[in-house]
Amino acid sequence: MSIILNLIVFFLIIGVIITLHEFGHFIAAKFFNVYCGSFSIGMGPKLYEHKGKETKFELRALPIGGFVTMAGEADQEDNEEFKNVPLERTLKGKRTYQKVIIFLAGVFMNFVLALVIMLSLNFTVGRMPVNEARVGSLVKGEAASKAGMKKGDVIISIESPVSNKSSLISSYEDMNAALTKKELGVDGDTANINVTVNRKSESIVINMNVKFDENQNKYVLGITEATRKMNFTESIRNAFSTLGAMSVAIFEALEALVLNFTKTVKQMSGPVGIYQVTAQVTKTGSISNIFYLMALLSVNIGIFNLLPIPGLDGAQTLFAIIEGIIHRELPLNVKYTLQIIGLSLILLLMVIVTYQDITKLLR
Repeated sequence: MSIILNLIVFFLIIGVIITLHEFGHFIAAKFFNVYCGSFSIGMGPKLYEHKGKETKFELRALPIGGFVTMAGEADQEDNEEFKNVPLERTLKGKRTYQKVIIFLAGVFMNFVLALVIMLSLNFTVGRMPVNEARVGSLVKGEAASKAGMKKGDVIISIESPVSNKSSLISSYEDMNAALTKKELGVDGDTANINVTVNRKSESIVINMNVKFDENQNKYVLGITEATRKMNFTESIRNAFSTLGAMSVAIFEALEALVLNFTKTVKQMSGPVGIYQVTAQVTKTGSISNIFYLMALLSVNIGIFNLLPIPGLDGAQTLFAIIEGIIHRELPLNVKYTLQIIGLSLILLLMVIVTYQDITKLLR
């Protein structure tokens, strides 16, 4: 049953992302009066079709994406449906800036989807740390819990096991600094320290034995920081900063792929790897985590489509700009050849990362 649920969530996430991407192209094309023959949700055999004024809206069997057919596209030259479409209603008949907008509209929708998800999460369940070292919760069996620290206590000073001096604490950063070693210590080492907390306006000194955690390179109290609900301004600021951080991380990964392909490609995941991550997130039972994953994948797909690889939106945009500069179309055979090369490279990359994903799964 869990496998079925994982598959449903996986296909829903991918389906929504790619369908909205294609919807972006469709809306932009219709805005500039480009004739669109079909808008399909899914791939493979048709399950349902509705004929609009001129566009066929189709639902297909495989929920792994979608597509839009537009008059004037290089791969639609032999489509009989578009033979009698006037030039001004084709992509060829549009100005350079209009083509660029149409080609980039899918990526734009990917970022809009991610931003809407981040804003929605922030407005509903978004939390951020309070401006003090307040205890949000205690880990059962750890030092703070055993010593009698309570939820809501505000840590105001710590007798540092690193410097053996008392450090004033005004934030979690201060607390972590007092507990962190400059040089790696021995896992499991213990230290007896005094922690002063403010509890209902009363200062209380709590003595406890803390253990050193090698992974975190610090002594651990066993507490989590208190958080508060984000206000409107913080929600918006956090959504944009998170989106920016996601984008920077993806661009850095792509740069690393170009500069050190052999090493970086080993860290990449294909559909199988994405399914595994989806399964792990679904297992948590957190709807917000599922939506966060959708936002992250949407940005990934959007940025990947910006690459100037023939077959992707980035190359289509580049071709449109070049044609605008030279005032003529690039030869169709050149476009076809470059597109075949580009799609072959993408397919090769997918085969490599899928092989890696399956190999990891079988270990």
